[in-house]
Amino acid sequence: MFIRAGRLLSSAIVLLCFAATVFAQVPSAQHVVLVIDENSSYSAVTGNMPWLVGKGNTYGHATQYQSDSGGSLLDYLWLASGSCESSVNCALPAGTHNFNCSGNDCYYPGTTKTNAITDNNIFRVLNNAGISWKVYAQSYAAAGGTVTTPDNHNGTSYYRRHNGATWYSDVINNVNGSAGKVVDLAQLNTDIQAGKLPRFSIIVPDGKHDAHDGSLAAADQFLNSTLSPILNLPDFKSGGTGLVLVTFDECGGGTNAGCGSAVYTALIGPKVKAHYASSHLYKHENALRTILDSLGAKSYPGASAYAADMADFFGASVAAKPVVTVSSPGPGASVSSPVQIDASASPSSGHSIIGWHLYVDNVNVYSAGAVNYITPQVKMSAGSHTLTVRVWDTSGGYGDRSFTLQAATAIPTLAVATPVNNVTVGTPVNVQAAAAPTPGHTIQSWRVLVDGRSTLTAGATTKVNLQVPLSQGKHTVAVQAHDSSGSYAQKTLTVTASAKPAVTISAPAFASNVRSPLNIHASAIPTSGHAIVGWWVYVDSVGKFKAGAVNSIAPAVTASLGVHNVVVRAWDSSGAYGDQTFTVDVRPVAVNITNLLNGAQVPSNVNLAATAYSSNAIASWTVYVDSGIVHRQNYGNTLNTTLNLTPGTHTLMVRSWNSTGGVGDQTIKVTVP
Repeated sequence: MFIRAGRLLSSAIVLLCFAATVFAQVPSAQHVVLVIDENSSYSAVTGNMPWLVGKGNTYGHATQYQSDSGGSLLDYLWLASGSCESSVNCALPAGTHNFNCSGNDCYYPGTTKTNAITDNNIFRVLNNAGISWKVYAQSYAAAGGTVTTPDNHNGTSYYRRHNGATWYSDVINNVNGSAGKVVDLAQLNTDIQAGKLPRFSIIVPDGKHDAHDGSLAAADQFLNSTLSPILNLPDFKSGGTGLVLVTFDECGGGTNAGCGSAVYTALIGPKVKAHYASSHLYKHENALRTILDSLGAKSYPGASAYAADMADFFGASVAAKPVVTVSSPGPGASVSSPVQIDASASPSSGHSIIGWHLYVDNVNVYSAGAVNYITPQVKMSAGSHTLTVRVWDTSGGYGDRSFTLQAATAIPTLAVATPVNNVTVGTPVNVQAAAAPTPGHTIQSWRVLVDGRSTLTAGATTKVNLQVPLSQGKHTVAVQAHDSSGSYAQKTLTVTASAKPAVTISAPAFASNVRSPLNIHASAIPTSGHAIVGWWVYVDSVGKFKAGAVNSIAPAVTASLGVHNVVVRAWDSSGAYGDQTFTVDVRPVAVNITNLLNGAQVPSNVNLAATAYSSNAIASWTVYVDSGIVHRQNYGNTLNTTLNLTPGTHTLMVRSWNSTGGVGDQTIKVTVP
């Protein structure tokens, strides 16, 4: 969690009022064409797309253009409505809302039903202004030819998530004939030949030609063959007004991590300054603003309302903007959370500062109003972060300072017992996890995100056992544990949901120490329309227990001393089976530490709790720290003591004996910061 301050409505209103007069610095264009390619860094494009880079060198290209979000669809939405339309994936700009969007879709949670975006968008703006537009999508007709046709339908390489128009209510509900304005790419040549190219066109290559599934060379060849006929039109030659903008959704495969969000962007047309390389920081909302002003539109969705035009590409001097100075921390600094940010700003001549935003990894974490200096304390999780400090003045322009820093802070310790990574499961998928807070704090909440969308939450508990609904197919499941320090830990897994029963194990705990017989408690949910018909429990691949048409089982399964692999499998009437696999260690005395996780950070005075069970009475306990005895106890099935630890990493072992001399123990490592 981060420190947040409320948005200042008065600042937003001032920004909006000035935006219309300050930023309209691009020449009018009779035709504007937008092409968005996929998942490629700036350096990869400059080395592998000679046609595009050649056009960018001949006309203009941006050297400091950054993607807004990691996740394909999110960036297409930034280019259409100036927002990612997801409260999970970005700080929603004024006037935009949460429509459960992720990098793959905008579906209602747990369904494949489109949560149609009703926010203002470029398609509505152009419809209302009477400005013609079309989307030309490759493989659209073969995929199905409707605005809700899903990704890869009919075995094609068409991606709905690369066709931003199809997620807006205006298009889905065919407002002003909008659905009919999304057409197959084959229509483009027909419209060119007939002189009917609309004023605004979006060209959507399929996955083989946008660098998503194919090579950059194939994407470059597509641009050459598709855009060359357009660039040969009179409006795109000397004396014309046409503008082509080519950009990329993000710099990596579904992420901006590791490539600095930097994407190649070219502006091509007779009004673009020749051989121009812009070093101004631009994002997708700047491209959207530039497109709208080129077309003469007067309504600006989302962040485009306060984004600057890319005016320098057209020979215009870029409007004066405020200057930001960050006195602390410095670029590349190693800091501890919370981080104090000391920043000041000087407005452009004749103006005054009206508002601030501070972003960590593109997420708005702090806002302030009409002050010239800010000193917020911002919590950050451990690791590398991009910090952007941005300030607006009464000119409507903004200035910013952006750099990376390294946060070295304690975060909760998180262990996910199930599911494991790269597993195929039934649905709902059972998520079992445990967390230990940072020293001096408590776990406050849990979140499970599926494909970037918050799906389930839980409260102040150190352990969760959740049933997470998944549609069939491959998903990214992220489990987060948040503590009272504002820090959180996250484990991200790839999980494939298929049509088979979903099995849940409630006992024993995964990877626990147990005694024989094993008391196994399991339940199963059949696939839709079917019923559970049978069970098997296997220990080290040997069948140990069998049951029939029941939804839950509780067998006592004998096992020899040592570590065993246990599989609990259930069949349903479809013929499919689902299972859960876990390990246990059978001991004469089953000792389990109950309140600390292996690898956790703990305070110097740390409470240690443990249980011990055996077929004979427990006789004694010993606790070791780094092989030295620190505590002894006689009798009892539970242990609860306080340890005094020095800073550093320590090995804790809890050992217990029964009345016959049988012994069991458990060992973990903890660190005192």
